[in-house]
Amino acid sequence: MDLAQYRRINTIIERDSADATYKYALLRGVIEICQQSSHLREDDGEQVSFPLGLLVEKWLLYYYPIFAAPAFIPQKNGETPDQDAGKVVSFRKHFAPVIDYYRDRGGISVFYNDYARGTMPAEIQPAFGTLAKAIRTTITKMPMKHLGYSQSKEHYSVFDYDRSYRLSREGPADRESLIENSGRFFLSRDLCTIFEHFGGFISGEECLLKKWAEFTAAADRTGTVTEECMLSLLTRTPTTERAIADARNIYQSVFAEERSLVCVWSGRPINSPAAMHIDHVLPFSVWKNNDLWNLLPALGTVNAHKRDRIPDPALLESRRDCIIGYWDFLHDHAPRPFEREIAVSLLGLEIPQNDWQDLAFNHLAEKCAYLIHVRGYEAWAI
Repeated sequence: MDLAQYRRINTIIERDSADATYKYALLRGVIEICQQSSHLREDDGEQVSFPLGLLVEKWLLYYYPIFAAPAFIPQKNGETPDQDAGKVVSFRKHFAPVIDYYRDRGGISVFYNDYARGTMPAEIQPAFGTLAKAIRTTITKMPMKHLGYSQSKEHYSVFDYDRSYRLSREGPADRESLIENSGRFFLSRDLCTIFEHFGGFISGEECLLKKWAEFTAAADRTGTVTEECMLSLLTRTPTTERAIADARNIYQSVFAEERSLVCVWSGRPINSPAAMHIDHVLPFSVWKNNDLWNLLPALGTVNAHKRDRIPDPALLESRRDCIIGYWDFLHDHAPRPFEREIAVSLLGLEIPQNDWQDLAFNHLAEKCAYLIHVRGYEAWAI
């Protein structure tokens, strides 16, 4: 691992000029993708690549709370609420119809649920497709092109993308089509390794997020946007209640048939809905994932003991059959959302016809091992 890459990124964060928040969003997104999406990574010699649609997704979730805030929050030097004059964030205007549509329908959480599960209403799909294409264009033509230029005097010197790839005219309509049909972006293997191991320090409060918040507060000419306000918006994620409710309703169908469930971790029976908790296998505070495959039933006492710890590899392996059994159960009851979610989060873009359960479980085990041995999170066993 070449630590010169680490010094280079620090220099870019500290010294590269910033006329907008784009470089912070780009680096934050790539770091999170390197840490969370190894199953979608392709290796080619000294380079690795990931779907460019993953970066577009990150920007959707980063900028939605900022643009949906009651007061105007500039993300570019000189940007004002008058979008017809002066400097503007190129894709802000394309966010407006999507934010307006979901404003009275539950906001970002309902938007994300529709996007992730492929249930976005047809009437808003064209606006979403336009927005996704605009974000992709901004990423590839602005920060991806210029990042690191102050040092190398070359464009696309840190990240690059497949320029031969052309988006469809109508643009993507959901998560699956966005990630499958946006091409790929590239970075060096050494830089990817650094992001996997040290990305949390680079993107943490003292670096990327702090710089992003400082930039925004300085760009705001009204004096109403504080660093604290921006840090709150930058760390906001879609809430979990709806996803948990969906999983709970599926599992409760078992009790309606006068049967019982077993705790995914202890194997002890769960005899009533009141005794059942919905556990995030990979804790939400760590992985920010509300997919059905990650929401499994556990006894309340067991879930309270597990808290935000990562299942120990030996425990995980011992509960393989139970976990896969629940995945089959979820797939039977909600096939389309389950397939969409597990394809992107664990399997890769195509679900194999046979043995998808073992492949998904192995990828889950790899992510648990990564969180424990690389990221340093606490392992948990009964």
